[in-house]
Amino acid sequence: MLARAQGPAPKPQATKAPARKPKKVGGVTLEVDLKVESPKIREMEKVQMKRKGFKWATAIIILICLAVLLKITVRESFLNNPQFSLKQVIVRTEGSLTAQKIVRTSALTTGTNLLTVNMREIQGRLLQLPQVSAVKVTRDYEGRLTLDVKQRQPVAWLECSKLGMIPGRPDVGFFIDREGVTFPCEVLTPAYLALPVIRYETLAQNQPGMAVSDMQMKVALSLLRQLHERFEQGAEELRGIDIQKPYAMTANFSDQSLITFGVDDLQEQLTRLDRIRLEARHRQWRIATLNLLVEQNVPVTFRAAPDLKDLLDDPVTASLNTSSQGKTNVR
Repeated sequence: MLARAQGPAPKPQATKAPARKPKKVGGVTLEVDLKVESPKIREMEKVQMKRKGFKWATAIIILICLAVLLKITVRESFLNNPQFSLKQVIVRTEGSLTAQKIVRTSALTTGTNLLTVNMREIQGRLLQLPQVSAVKVTRDYEGRLTLDVKQRQPVAWLECSKLGMIPGRPDVGFFIDREGVTFPCEVLTPAYLALPVIRYETLAQNQPGMAVSDMQMKVALSLLRQLHERFEQGAEELRGIDIQKPYAMTANFSDQSLITFGVDDLQEQLTRLDRIRLEARHRQWRIATLNLLVEQNVPVTFRAAPDLKDLLDDPVTASLNTSSQGKTNVR
């Protein structure tokens, strides 16, 4: 008989232990999980817990000691160090607001630690002043703190007797800058006294530090700026602007002339003014009043009867009125 070759014997398959089934007692399913305990095991657990508690207590004590040491170091090295004490406040500014008032408003006192100074808070206090438009605070940790304060520069006085605003007086006088922001006068100088006056009797209210939003005021400031540029080029100096009506205002000049402007088409009116002034200067006419609201045959009066001798042959100007009042019309 032939012997049958046999391979290696198959390994017996591992049988999985049956999953523990919950025990059902009296219709209630219970999970039974027994934990082996003994006095020795409980003693070992207590020793382990004591070791963990000791480590945590040691770590907390070390952290407290480090915090106390850090606090003492910071206090002695920085907070109580006289090198960081405020010794001098430097104010860099230009305007009607005095350096003394700026320092008082900042609430800075000598000896204050520069490390504890809240520069944002100082900046906020100074910006509350109507005269201030920008503030920069710097410190050098050598006892000096510098306040760079940019003040609003006045372009005119604002007059309104109804609101008690009287130009030329530091107690009740108010300035206005080129953006239309009003602010009180702190000091009086010759340069401030020479500023023109914008008279606006119908002004509803005055909020120092806020811009006047009326259209008439915006036109008056634009007129003031452009007339000032013409004065630098040789024209008469502007003394003031009187906002009389919602649609018109009158400017008075150093030569005592009164010129009425409308609130619309200001540039065109200034162009006509330049032509009339050029002709009057060439012929040595002294203008008393001029109304630029009229576009054609502009009414104009002179302080003395104008010399029209050279114009009588001109058919365009032959009809000019040369009465004793010195009135005429200019095209």
